[in-house]
Amino acid sequence: MARYVTSLILIIAASVLSCDRNEPHYSDIPHIDYQSFSLYYEVDTLEQLKLSGDLLFNFTDGDGDIGLLPVSENPGTGLPDTILYNLFLQLHDYRDNGFIKIPEDEGGFYKYRIPYLDKKPLTGSISIKIDYPTIKFDTIFYTFYLYDRAFHKSNTDSSDIIIFTGIEPDSIKSF
Repeated sequence: MARYVTSLILIIAASVLSCDRNEPHYSDIPHIDYQSFSLYYEVDTLEQLKLSGDLLFNFTDGDGDIGLLPVSENPGTGLPDTILYNLFLQLHDYRDNGFIKIPEDEGGFYKYRIPYLDKKPLTGSISIKIDYPTIKFDTIFYTFYLYDRAFHKSNTDSSDIIIFTGIEPDSIKSF
């Protein structure tokens, strides 16, 4: 009987240890990896054709604390952006033989809320929609990063270069 119990304990211990080895181990600091950017036309609520883009990236986070609760569940006003938002995009425009950051007051900085996620480890893809009611810039790219709930800042990644010249509804493609 003692041999049977010892064997059973060894089998259970081996199973637990092998399961632990099979699970991926990610850093508690989020990591993002740009995948693609695609432009497309869609019809808005007024049945007008509008240009939109989708930024797609993958992410990992070892402690799984990405995402924020809905705004109504966050107390107070006047909170810093890293409390209200957790994904930040910076627009860069090509001017005079180089790219420059477009200031926030010119529409060059975007802030998003990724919904609350809670799973350890956490890995997945996020798609961010960007609307272009007017085209202000010709040749752009985005840099972006996110924060988790422990205020760990991810790496900064960037999109491909996006060129708006000559965009017609029939000529849209993914970048």
